[in-house]
Amino acid sequence: MGYFYEEWKNKKITVEDNEGQFIMDFGEAEDSMIDNLNTALIWLEEGASDEKESAKKTIEYYIDCLKKGKLKVKWTIS
Repeated sequence: MGYFYEEWKNKKITVEDNEGQFIMDFGEAEDSMIDNLNTALIWLEEGASDEKESAKKTIEYYIDCLKKGKLKVKWTIS
């Protein structure tokens, strides 16, 4: 049986079992996605044709992830 802890402030989830623990850092994943999308935007605006193609593939990848449910958007309204 495993134990589950959530560090909501740092967006980290720790799953602990008999053999140790596993940490999922969702804050780091969010930062990575933001960086990827910012880079794609710059490449679309200023890049050469190969950079524009890479930007297009990055955006298509995120669209595909959203369609397949691999990525979900949480909209916090305050």
